[in-house]
Amino acid sequence: MARTELLENLNRALSLELAAVIQYMQHSYLVTGPEREVFKGFFRNGAKEAQKHAEELGDKIVALGGTPTVEPAEIRQSSDLKEMLRQDLELEREALKTYMAAWASCDENDLPQKFWLEGRIAEEQIHIEELEKLTSERVGVPGRERIILKQMD
Repeated sequence: MARTELLENLNRALSLELAAVIQYMQHSYLVTGPEREVFKGFFRNGAKEAQKHAEELGDKIVALGGTPTVEPAEIRQSSDLKEMLRQDLELEREALKTYMAAWASCDENDLPQKFWLEGRIAEEQIHIEELEKLTSERVGVPGRERIILKQMD
């Protein structure tokens, strides 16, 4: 049963990565204005990373005895940069949730799968943090690092 649940979660993650490839590329086409030169590359790099993740997931699913999905998850479109970033943040959050579900569905002693998924979970968390900064959902607190360092003394 655990293997079936793991494969289902990995296929869900694959569908999200396939959607990310398309969504990030679409955003790279549609971004306009003074931000275009910066964000076109940002979105295309996101698409390349999602493509790499999709390839690894497809190979992993087959290695575990499953069949990789060919259906992407929902793809969102916008021509507004702020909305694009919010859409990508939603997609990355869903991917993180799915990778964590896959980790939880691993057999207790299946450490190689858990370690592999932990790497992916860490990567997704970094993407979320960057998108949160770009959407202003995460802001640094000036001087906070001095307070933390002072408390450590």
